[in-house]
Amino acid sequence: MAEYYALKDAAKQKARTADACPRATQDVGLNLQNRQRAIETAMYGPANPEQPGDYFKKIAAEWSVPVEQALTMRCGNCRVFVVSPEMQACIQTGMESDGGDEYDVMVASDLGYCEMFDFKCAASRTCRAWVTGGPQR
Repeated sequence: MAEYYALKDAAKQKARTADACPRATQDVGLNLQNRQRAIETAMYGPANPEQPGDYFKKIAAEWSVPVEQALTMRCGNCRVFVVSPEMQACIQTGMESDGGDEYDVMVASDLGYCEMFDFKCAASRTCRAWVTGGPQR
């Protein structure tokens, strides 16, 4: 476990250097713009994963799979969802500049980075572009 924290600290130091992190992890406005694009073009959602309404019924129809299967196809297990220690450090560092309690927010939201749409993404959501084989650690 100590090795993990040492790696995390090194990754966080690296994240603070220029160009080490995707811009959207450091720029809230760009992140929101890219997330909105994912909502509009790829049905990123549901807005509230704890109250999904008919979201999974709709996306199951998009994928031609049963709702039960769609419920298993989340950002948290998508191939383009990045949760490496380096990316977690980028996300945390970007959130520090916002003055919040970044670690608690990151953990509570189970955040990672969507490579396909270039934004910070919650593991409990999904979109039309879901790809098997993830996440990237």
